Amino acid sequence: MAATWKPARQQLLFFVLFFLLPGGVFLCSEITVDSPVILGTTVTASCTIWRHRCPVRLDSDFQILWKLDEEFLEGVQYKPGRGAESSNITIGPLNRTLTNLGCYVQRNKTFQMMNLAQIRAGNPPPQPRNLSCVMNLTTSDLTCHWDLGQDSLPSGSRISLKGFRCWSDCSARLAQIAVCHPPAARNTCTIPRAHLLLYQNMIFQVVVENDHGVTESEPLCADPMNLVKLDPPVIQTIHPIPEETSCVTVEWAAVGGDLYKQACDLRYRMEEDQEWVLLHNITSLFEKTQQCGFRLGIRYLFQMRCQKLPLGYWSDWSPTKDFVTPEKAPSGELDTWWKVKAKEDGNSLEVQLLWKPMNSNETNGKILGYQATLGTSHHPRNLPVLCNTTEMHCNFSLAPGSRRINLMAYNTQGLSPPTGVFLFEKEGQPVSKLQAHPQDKNSFQVSWNPPELPTKGYIIEWRRSWSSLDQPGNDSISWTKVPNGNIGQVLIQENIEPYQRYNISIYPLYWGSVGRAQYVEAYTLQKAPDEAPKFQTGNISKLTAELHWDPIPAARQNGFITNYTIFWTGPNAEMSRAVVNSSLNKFTITGLRPSRLYRVHIMASTVAGSTNGTTLTLYTKALDDTDILIVYTLVGLLLGMVIALVICFQKRKSALPNKPSARTTSLTSCLSHVTHRMKTQFWPSVPDPANSSLGKWAPAILQEEVPQAPKACELSPTILSAILVIEADEKKCLACGKSEPTAKALEDGPTASLLPYAHKASSPRPASYMNSPEPIQYATVVGDSYRSQEEGSFSLYMRSNSSQPLLSDLVPSPKPYENLCFHGDQGYGKCGFQEDANFLDGVLFDFPMLQGLKVCGDEDLTHLRKV
Repeated sequence: MAATWKPARQQLLFFVLFFLLPGGVFLCSEITVDSPVILGTTVTASCTIWRHRCPVRLDSDFQILWKLDEEFLEGVQYKPGRGAESSNITIGPLNRTLTNLGCYVQRNKTFQMMNLAQIRAGNPPPQPRNLSCVMNLTTSDLTCHWDLGQDSLPSGSRISLKGFRCWSDCSARLAQIAVCHPPAARNTCTIPRAHLLLYQNMIFQVVVENDHGVTESEPLCADPMNLVKLDPPVIQTIHPIPEETSCVTVEWAAVGGDLYKQACDLRYRMEEDQEWVLLHNITSLFEKTQQCGFRLGIRYLFQMRCQKLPLGYWSDWSPTKDFVTPEKAPSGELDTWWKVKAKEDGNSLEVQLLWKPMNSNETNGKILGYQATLGTSHHPRNLPVLCNTTEMHCNFSLAPGSRRINLMAYNTQGLSPPTGVFLFEKEGQPVSKLQAHPQDKNSFQVSWNPPELPTKGYIIEWRRSWSSLDQPGNDSISWTKVPNGNIGQVLIQENIEPYQRYNISIYPLYWGSVGRAQYVEAYTLQKAPDEAPKFQTGNISKLTAELHWDPIPAARQNGFITNYTIFWTGPNAEMSRAVVNSSLNKFTITGLRPSRLYRVHIMASTVAGSTNGTTLTLYTKALDDTDILIVYTLVGLLLGMVIALVICFQKRKSALPNKPSARTTSLTSCLSHVTHRMKTQFWPSVPDPANSSLGKWAPAILQEEVPQAPKACELSPTILSAILVIEADEKKCLACGKSEPTAKALEDGPTASLLPYAHKASSPRPASYMNSPEPIQYATVVGDSYRSQEEGSFSLYMRSNSSQPLLSDLVPSPKPYENLCFHGDQGYGKCGFQEDANFLDGVLFDFPMLQGLKVCGDEDLTHLRKV
């Protein structure tokens, strides 16, 4: 039993020693790693294990493995001797700054760590660049500057500035004689005068080192005296040369000028300019120089700097000194433009004169103002002054016929030569095809075709569309003059803003006249309007609503309005819309319903966007009593027609066999029947008497008679088919002024017989009537001429187109041989033809178609007198 536990006790002792002894198994193993380790490169490591030093019993053969972080790797294992086992491995490239590398032994399929190393990888410091050193003669110290190559150095980096002796040709370093350690994160360091060797070359170099390497800057080899930087000179005086008004003399004092030979630079500029004019390498023992070409009356700024010769750094620029050159009267002319408008009284002209500033090379000083006089070619300065102003425009009145103005600029030394302005009529030939295209958001490229006539230039004028051209002193008007008449385009940039509409016009300038203007409107950029129009309601009815609106102000359109879109929503929340042309400002909504609430709004659109307006609520009118009555009537008529169709269809269906074709025929017949009934009810057929049977009937006696040939002086005979002669009582005489009975007779219709020859007897006859489906014409002849003033019996003639049957007393048709005069209950003797002679004369005169009438039974009537 004791023998069994003995190996176990030994193993337990080895484990206790492994964990309790200082170093443990690390006493019998060693790991070595190459250094420094650079990120992105490979590294070689070696692990050595000594068997006799290990507290753990090792077999004669075992395998050494590597563990890189969590990955096991195999190396190259070999035996260096003396009971040692070694393994080498190359890992990488390493991309992490910290990596764990362990050495393991494999025993009985288990892994025992023998040693562990941490590999810290990194980068060497960056190389310093642009090393420069400057020696200050005042302090005799050498200060050097360099660039680190990056914003910050890796932690643990150390910087030093070193100076070495060297051969005269800087071919080799000798002893180090100076070193300077700058403060942390600084890229400058100063070496004192005591550590410098003057008038001989030295090598200066910046060294940066850390745990991963050492870097050095490029060496700087120079004599410290050649690295001198002088202090800036001081400009003492600047004054003009009396003989040359455009020349000045500059005097200065240089620091160390009596010790070192120096070269200096002079620079100057006008106060309003940004560019300097440089005069290089001025070497003067007297420390002064003369320069010419300065403009008169201009403030200039001067600066100087100096350099030690033969080598050295340029000093800083001296403080600025200003100087104003002397003035003289302006020498240039002005570019002018004008606008002329006749006053309402017609006795004078309102003139707006505009001009551009004079060329700065010709002002010869500061312009104090401008003066305009009534122009003549002689002695312009003695004429009355129209205006005197410091602005670029002025307004004044002229008498009609005044066409020339002199404009002059002046300064402290006098007036400029007069610029003649001629107020020509703008009636010349205009340009063609004027176009304006945006170049960017603040400029237009304006192009045109020149006119056929030669021109000496153009005036381009532009303004915002809502500004007034005629407003005096309107600063919103911008213009420019193109002096070349052959140019067909120009770029305008002054006072141009995006989202604003500009009116651009061009005037060609001829010798002795000005052409008519051409206009174009344009935007550089467009966007949605700032606002939409506001609705105003017009006439609102039951079915329509009239809307109108004012156009959006041009200043708030932000572009050309392409269209308006009107939206309206009814009670059912269904939205409708209509697109309206931008030139319109009213719209009528149709198809609305009475007594309904609608919400309406308008949207204004440009090519770059749209803007909605506020919502307007409107209420359509309700139906009145008349509308309701009409609706009910139409509904009733429609319902009645439907009921009639249904009843008719049912009757026809019952009368016809139960077949599809019969049903179709029944429905068609029913519709035809209903249509015919409605037509006869609302549009009755009026008979045509000319086509009746009575109109075509004639007695046999008339058919047998042959009319006599008329005399040469008589009218041709006329054959009549029927004549009705009626005698009237004296009480019913029309000539007596009593028209009531006759009117009643006319209203009630004819009472005579339908027969061709009839006589109304004084005694009543049995009433009889006859209905005829055809229209019948009939006529009534009433005796006695209207010319006769005698009281007595008379006759009437009446014609009727009525289609109603004759309801008066009817007499059977007479025989062809019978004479009506002898068939009455009251005899007439001889029919009273002698008595009616006057009647016949009047009737034949009024009715020519009765001429040539022959009546059977009386010889006297066969010779009726023709008229």
